[in-house]
Amino acid sequence: MAIIGKIRKHSGLAVVIIGVAIAAFVIGDFGKKKARGTNDIGSVNGENIPYVEYNAKVDQMLEAQKENSGKDKITDQETYQIRQQTWNTAVKEILMGNEYAEVGIAVTPEELFDQVQGKQPHKFILQYFKDPKTGQYDPAMVLNYLKNLDKMEPKAREQWLRFEKAIKDDRLETKFTNLVTKGYYVPKAFLKKEFALQTKSLKVRFVAPAALAIPDSTIKLTDADYQKFYDKNKAYFYQDEPFRDLDFVVFEVKPSNIDRRKTAEDIAQLYKDFQTSSDAIIFVNANSDSKIDTAFVKKGTLSGRLDSLMFSAKAEKFVAPFEFNNTWYMGKLLDTQERPDSMNGSQILIAFAGTGNEAIKRTKEQARAKADSIVNVLKKNAIKFAEIARATSDYPTVKDDGGELKWFTDGNANYAPFFNTGITMKPKEVKIVETRIGYAIFLMTEKTKPVKKVKAAVLARNIEPSNQTFQDTYMKASSFAGQNKTPDAFEKSAASQGLQKRNSPNVKEMDNYLMGLPSAREMVRWAFAETTKTGEVSPVFDLTGKYAVAVVKGASKKGQQPVEDIKTRIEPSVRNMKKTELVAENMAKALATTKDINALAAQLSAKVDTTVVTFAGFSRSAIGRENEIIGTLFNLPKGQLTGPLTGNFGAYFVIVDDVTEAPTKEDFSYEQMQSKQQFDQRVASFMYPALEKSAKISDSRVKFY
Repeated sequence: MAIIGKIRKHSGLAVVIIGVAIAAFVIGDFGKKKARGTNDIGSVNGENIPYVEYNAKVDQMLEAQKENSGKDKITDQETYQIRQQTWNTAVKEILMGNEYAEVGIAVTPEELFDQVQGKQPHKFILQYFKDPKTGQYDPAMVLNYLKNLDKMEPKAREQWLRFEKAIKDDRLETKFTNLVTKGYYVPKAFLKKEFALQTKSLKVRFVAPAALAIPDSTIKLTDADYQKFYDKNKAYFYQDEPFRDLDFVVFEVKPSNIDRRKTAEDIAQLYKDFQTSSDAIIFVNANSDSKIDTAFVKKGTLSGRLDSLMFSAKAEKFVAPFEFNNTWYMGKLLDTQERPDSMNGSQILIAFAGTGNEAIKRTKEQARAKADSIVNVLKKNAIKFAEIARATSDYPTVKDDGGELKWFTDGNANYAPFFNTGITMKPKEVKIVETRIGYAIFLMTEKTKPVKKVKAAVLARNIEPSNQTFQDTYMKASSFAGQNKTPDAFEKSAASQGLQKRNSPNVKEMDNYLMGLPSAREMVRWAFAETTKTGEVSPVFDLTGKYAVAVVKGASKKGQQPVEDIKTRIEPSVRNMKKTELVAENMAKALATTKDINALAAQLSAKVDTTVVTFAGFSRSAIGRENEIIGTLFNLPKGQLTGPLTGNFGAYFVIVDDVTEAPTKEDFSYEQMQSKQQFDQRVASFMYPALEKSAKISDSRVKFY
């Protein structure tokens, strides 16, 4: 097990196995076809994802997350993210697996072996099998790991299988991406045409009366106006998934006056016990709501009044309880010292048996004797410290750093033995320090100016709501939900009770976060339930320390949205379209009286602007944003007044004054390379989303989570 311990410590392999590779391994069975049943959590192109299997994979990933993070519990948000990741990986596994099979892409055992142990190993191998001393890839670490694999725990072998699968999956994806990108070619004729579109330019004069200046009150919209705008922009009103618009109010559970009085009484008794306790640190650890930190700290570090009280107190002095930011504090001054903030030094480590290095056989007594002899040499010639360190130290990085510790700060637990010893040392002085890994010969070279610091045992107790307060708040929320069953009643009651109504539009079916509510999954599930209707008020949702009641303000289904459902959203755009049409009508009337662009501008209370446009470019002028009109301009003769041309932002009279043709160019090698790079980037970014969008994916997770 020594080799896996070293790899975990120095290479980060365990992290990548869990963080990078686990999803590929865990979801590996989802690509197998099974008979579709009522307990499927979804399907991809007819291949089902059974709930039981999906949930088992989620549980595996949750356990892996705990192992990776070193935590016993996973937050609701982390659980949600893992479920999302498991789903996304399952869909991709099935979808891409079918693509690989269809085009005949595979990774053979021989290829996988070469990716792990060959001359040019996979990037994952290069990244996570590095010599901790040099930071360079070490193939011997791979061989040692594989040789010991059969002796390792089953969990370690499973991790390696995940790691191998991650390499295999990455190779498959790389091959598929290369298959697409290598099939792309840009003929010279296309490049020449694109060059002409970018460099051929027109110098134009135009008149664009201000359509937006027309008062909204003068515009009367009809159903035909909405339909006209809708038909022209129909593609923008297709939804890939359903949405809900929610309003909700939150009932915060805050400590009552009774809770505060009860907490104050408990604090008074706790302070009496604190003053009579035999060990302040043990007492604080047993009773404080926050972890105790007994490091020496400078003035300005402690909370609230503790800072000034501790720095003015004498040793063993108690600080009486006080309330600050909804928390009670009390404390005891343990020590006061003049200490530097940081120091610099070097070490020579003389390890002995039992300190973690199995290669070391010397006894503790022998190690001490050797350390004493080295100190005697250094006292005569400390300038050779680095040279002696390289020759005698057992520390693994000594060959590179000569034993230099560099600057380390007060309070850093890893350097505490050196720092505490160095406080009383003079620069260039040498002392022996016993550490958990052996005797260290410590050379203190430099330290900052000492400042006054205190060491204190601080007990913090939060003021929290009682069970009764939770019940009272729940009853208030329940009463609100029961008495307000319509959106109007909901809104009026919220206003009368001083409750802030929050809005959360465009909520997706698998969302977890709503405005100010990080774990609102159950509220979202309720909003998307088949029995929940628009205008319905929810029951009370318990959201960990607060309660919420919601109302569905709007609902939209997946697919093409009917014009009736989006009238409110498109009304401003429809009104602007109507204004543009009105301006165009006035322009047509003016055109009947004169063909002179300056006279037309004066008659329409506008001005004549000039600009230069290219077919593929963008101009800051008003007409430069009108792509359809720009296309029309490149087909107009010079000197001819044209209009009114109606666009998305206004109506225009235009005269093309001059045409600058594209310059002659024959070498398009740079453009070809640039086009190829852009295509490769688009493939990497958009190929899978395009495949996913074209697939038939059924997602029923909302029924389960």
